[in-house]
Amino acid sequence: MPSCGHTERMNIKSVTSKYIDQEQWVAVLSWALLSSFCLYLLGQREQTPFFSPHWIIAAVFFVVFMVCFTIATREQPYKNEPWLRLSLVFVQLVAIFSLYYLIPYSVVAILMTICVAQLPYYTSIRNSVLISIPLSVPLWLIYQFGWGDSYAWVSAILFWAFNLFAIVTMGTRLRETEALERELAINRELRATQMLLEEASKQNERTRIARNIHDLIGHHLTALSINLQVASRKAGDDLKPTLEKSQSITKLLLSDVREAVSDLRDSAVLDIEKALQSLAYRSADKQVEVRCQKNLGIQAIDIAEAVLRISQEAVTNFLKHSNGNRQSISLSRQGNTLCLFIEDNGSTQHFKEGNGLTGMQERANDLGAELIVEAKSKGFNLQLTLEDNV
Repeated sequence: MPSCGHTERMNIKSVTSKYIDQEQWVAVLSWALLSSFCLYLLGQREQTPFFSPHWIIAAVFFVVFMVCFTIATREQPYKNEPWLRLSLVFVQLVAIFSLYYLIPYSVVAILMTICVAQLPYYTSIRNSVLISIPLSVPLWLIYQFGWGDSYAWVSAILFWAFNLFAIVTMGTRLRETEALERELAINRELRATQMLLEEASKQNERTRIARNIHDLIGHHLTALSINLQVASRKAGDDLKPTLEKSQSITKLLLSDVREAVSDLRDSAVLDIEKALQSLAYRSADKQVEVRCQKNLGIQAIDIAEAVLRISQEAVTNFLKHSNGNRQSISLSRQGNTLCLFIEDNGSTQHFKEGNGLTGMQERANDLGAELIVEAKSKGFNLQLTLEDNV
């Protein structure tokens, strides 16, 4: 059976390959068939033979549309999100309207269906439907009055219905994908929290055992030592050596018990490495690496929880908002100082502190820790430094 992390990577990969890649390939296939059909029929016309200026301009607009569509639907983020993609969508619309004027066949409106299917990525389904209405009007006007097609209004209504279907289908798929991503994010957090709770339970159990040993065995050994001391004073000369030896052994045993209790208390630290490693992530376009210093223990549960929650929030922000493809989380100790360093290679031009970073700062303030956030043009860095007297 695959591990949870492996299952998560498989789910993300299946979503990418099942929806994004297939959508693009279907769009490319539709474009290829449509453009070949239209350009062939256009070249058969006496007014627009093959490789005439009219024919070449139409071919150029077909190519422009597909180039812009391919760039606009790239999975990896761009620096200027979402304005670059919206600009490319606008260019696609210009290419479509131009083809309406150049191609006398209303099937060109198939490109509009491909184009409006991108709208749910940028706005709601309701807004996408409203936008699709005026986008369907040029098809009627151009073919009705430009090409003399008396049934152009029928084509406009039918293609608008196709556009509605594409918008609703895409919007539904996007909601399903977002729900899956939220579920995977929750699973990551639950696994990390579960591991932290397991470590906290182990810590509590070690502390309980140490307390019981100290309170019970230590108490009885102390009482035994006192009784042996009293007995040696009252005993005859023949028993004193034996009682003194017994008392010496009792003191030695009491010292060993105290040392064992101290060792148990000192070892009652949280192993946070497993919890942090559960945040590691790998998909086709993003990767989260976790590095944790070996034998690094944290004694205070509130410190361990703060380190884990800040790391979780950083991973969530990276997966949702960063246009980078790699993030690293590093936790190390120098003496009593813990240092959590998180960085990614995404470019940041307009940085605005949101609820996630505000929550990180609040957690750091509660612990008296220092949190430094740096948004650079070639990366985003976060450093948490705090004292942990293990």
